[in-house]
Amino acid sequence: MTYLSAMDDVQTGLPRTRADEDTAFVLGNGPSLAGVSLPSLSPYATIGMNAAYRYWREIDWRPRYYACVDLVVGMSHKDEIAALIEEGRIERFLLRSNLVEALGRTAQTRRVVNFDAARESKPLLAENPPTTGSHSALWAASMGYKKIVILGVDAQYKEIVKGAKRGDGIELEIVEEADNPNYFFKGYQAPGDRYNIPNPRPDLHVNAWRRTAARLKETGVEIYNGNPGSGVRCLSFIDLERFLGAGDAPKTPDEALPDLRETKKSLKREFIAAHGAVMATAFLLLGIAVAAWAALAQVSLPLIALAAASALAVFGLGAALLYVRFAVLDHLQRQEASLTSLRARVADLERFSD
Repeated sequence: MTYLSAMDDVQTGLPRTRADEDTAFVLGNGPSLAGVSLPSLSPYATIGMNAAYRYWREIDWRPRYYACVDLVVGMSHKDEIAALIEEGRIERFLLRSNLVEALGRTAQTRRVVNFDAARESKPLLAENPPTTGSHSALWAASMGYKKIVILGVDAQYKEIVKGAKRGDGIELEIVEEADNPNYFFKGYQAPGDRYNIPNPRPDLHVNAWRRTAARLKETGVEIYNGNPGSGVRCLSFIDLERFLGAGDAPKTPDEALPDLRETKKSLKREFIAAHGAVMATAFLLLGIAVAAWAALAQVSLPLIALAAASALAVFGLGAALLYVRFAVLDHLQRQEASLTSLRARVADLERFSD
């Protein structure tokens, strides 16, 4: 050990850790993955995702596992995912129920795990919101891996890139080839690919990683970030080269992990993030309107106070109704997810009953 590396250990206060048979690498598709030699990770468990198979074919390499939990992306790449299953080089696939059903006989293998069905029996996968990256880490933990390293998880998306066309809701479609800053190789997306806006809610992916890190900490699983420039700052950072070699002392994360018990407070924070700016603007405009009315009409002070109180009451009632609607929709989404899981379990029983 050199003097500098010894000082690193002292400064972090953490022991060295290194890759072993209990290690799984979750391969995000951000630009930073371009600096990683994927074949060098072959001795360990790797989880690749989404459309990265285009690059794997270029270098004749496959990860041990494949995940795609995006309802739109999975269906958009159905034929290529079917080809990955049929070629037999990937041990296991984590796919959504709609894709498993669409794949038909191709998915009638124990190598295909129905994500929606597995959420009922594997508590780690029941975390919300489901994203392919964060749930790949949770999947790795549910398979028994004790060290997880995320690579290429940059979390610095350009939401709508050149060459993409808006569709229904939050869906996008690539209609022409163009430079895409979101991915680690040119050609990750191609005309005809359909996908969702990366962050339909503010910091969707970063918040998913925060919850994932907190959940894994509860279960005693170590998780590290191999990209020091990543927007995910809640994980300890490791140097990949050192981690694969003699070991590395993890660097302390920049953010504290959330308390997963504060579900109600979390809902309130999500509500403020979604509607806070609009509500603040509405409150300001309402105040300006009352002040302008009082100045122009030259009414008495008691009448001004009554009008202000009435306006405040109306605003408060509107805000309360908006929050109730938000909470009810959140509850309905959770119930829908639970029903989807139950339907998926029934479908899985049918899938393997033949």
